[in-house]
Amino acid sequence: MFLEAFALVLVGTAACSPCSTNRDFSISLAKDSGGESSPVTAADWFAVYGGVWSDIPTTGWHLIGSPGSTTDVRSGSMTLQVLRGTDGTWQVESGSAPVC
Repeated sequence: MFLEAFALVLVGTAACSPCSTNRDFSISLAKDSGGESSPVTAADWFAVYGGVWSDIPTTGWHLIGSPGSTTDVRSGSMTLQVLRGTDGTWQVESGSAPVC
């Protein structure tokens, strides 16, 4: 997947008690096409090349629910929200993980 440009917004959260808050990120996609063939392959690509956090799992991604124009994928405690572009391909648009 090739992203010509994207802006990254990291939302910091402070841990109040174990796993009571999440650390989150959100991406503003410059292009809504040119992604991956499925939500899971988009998560796989993003885990390796996304550059948000170094601890995003590189394996074990699976769908949560049925894919629509957006869907969630999860690996371990990490959840990524994936968006279907105008060309039918998928790109990660945001994600979260509990702060423990």
